[in-house]
Amino acid sequence: EAAALSGSPLTSGLGERTVLSRSSLSEAAAAVLVEQLRSAGLGEGGAESAALWREVSSALAAPWLLRCVVCDLYKILDVDPAATGLLQPLLYFKGFHALTLHRVAHHLWARDDGPADRFAALRLQSAGASLFSVDIHPAATIGPGVMLDHASGVVIGGTAVVGSDVYMLHGVTLGATGKPMHGAKRHPTIADSVTLGAGATVLGDILVGSGVTVGASAVVTRAVPEGSTVVGVNKVLDGSQRPPSEAGEEDDYTWFYDI
Repeated sequence: EAAALSGSPLTSGLGERTVLSRSSLSEAAAAVLVEQLRSAGLGEGGAESAALWREVSSALAAPWLLRCVVCDLYKILDVDPAATGLLQPLLYFKGFHALTLHRVAHHLWARDDGPADRFAALRLQSAGASLFSVDIHPAATIGPGVMLDHASGVVIGGTAVVGSDVYMLHGVTLGATGKPMHGAKRHPTIADSVTLGAGATVLGDILVGSGVTVGASAVVTRAVPEGSTVVGVNKVLDGSQRPPSEAGEEDDYTWFYDI
């Protein structure tokens, strides 16, 4: 798939630097991220550049992180008709890049060999916010098989937990309520197989159950039971409120409701 990059002067250099000269997926993903980070001014010096490559490449080679990267790519291929192969998101989808960078930052945050690790993680968070307009605190926990579609404006707080097989569109906020929590968990837990529509806002230490759909621009401040849909401000819809499609068949990817 990557060999086709050699056919254009606009992509041949990119393909060689990031994919064709690499021996593994983890190296290719690291090369894509490091190139973008260097373009933003991180790792410009010799020692810092070497350290950046070492930290990113070694983190992504770890079995758990590599599994997350593979699952993230296949989630994109599964749900996004714009992705015609795995190379597209690897090279060009900023949601994938932002999430992969977060996974590296989270690795540093969790390793915590000393204060420097957490400062390094925060620096990667800051770089990701500037590069991709995605702000994910490095303490946030995100499972495998997650897609940030379009991604701009996604904000995820430090005590948030996101499960696996989650589809999240641009403008989603997983935030706190602003009330003093005195160190307690203050951000939501998103269970497996959840869809978060564009501009959805989920606030506080609440559970959004597995299989939930959160509609575009919804505001959620209460727990949502699994398998349900929430729209507007905390309005949970059950199956009886869903009209049949004109063909009498269920549509797993489009939701129509009388709100």
